[in-house]
Amino acid sequence: MDVHRVTKESPEWMFKAYDYVRMDAFCFGQNIPIDMEFGHDGPKEELRAVILLEDHKPVAGCRIRFPKEGVGKIERVCTVREKQRAGYGRLLMAEAEKWIAEHGVKHIVIVSQDRAAGFYEKIGYVQNPGVSPFEYENHRPPKEIKDKPRPNLGFSVVLVEKFLP
Repeated sequence: MDVHRVTKESPEWMFKAYDYVRMDAFCFGQNIPIDMEFGHDGPKEELRAVILLEDHKPVAGCRIRFPKEGVGKIERVCTVREKQRAGYGRLLMAEAEKWIAEHGVKHIVIVSQDRAAGFYEKIGYVQNPGVSPFEYENHRPPKEIKDKPRPNLGFSVVLVEKFLP
C-alpha cells in the first residue's frame, strides 16, 4: 500500500488518481451527477488530498481543508467500489488525521452522509446534531450548480467530529 499526499507541487497523475477514485465511488457508485461532484471544487493549487494506491492503482482518497482557525475538515472520503469494506477507509482516515495533527490542529470535522456516520463513529468520531453540517463550509457552488434542481440522492448529511489527544 502506498500513501501519497497531494499538494500543489504534486505531479499531475496524483490529481487524476484522486479524481478517479471520486468518480468511481460517487458518480458511478452513488449516481451523484458529475457536475454536483466536481462543480464546487476549488482551484487545484489549493488542494490537499490523501490518496492510497495498491499495486500502482488508486483505491481511496479524501480531501483536507482548514475552514476555521483550529479546525481541520476531511472531505470527499471515498474508496473505489470494488475495494469498499476492506479496511482502506481506516487507513485513509489515519493518514488524514496525521496530516491535520502535523498542522497543530486537534479538532476535526466531517460532513458525512448519514448512512456513513456509523463508520466514523467506529473510529472515534461523534455526531453533533447541535451544529449545522454547513457551519464549516468555506466555499459556495457556482450559480449554475446552485440553481440547478438537485436529484434526490437518498441521503442526508450530518456533522461528525473528533478531538485529537
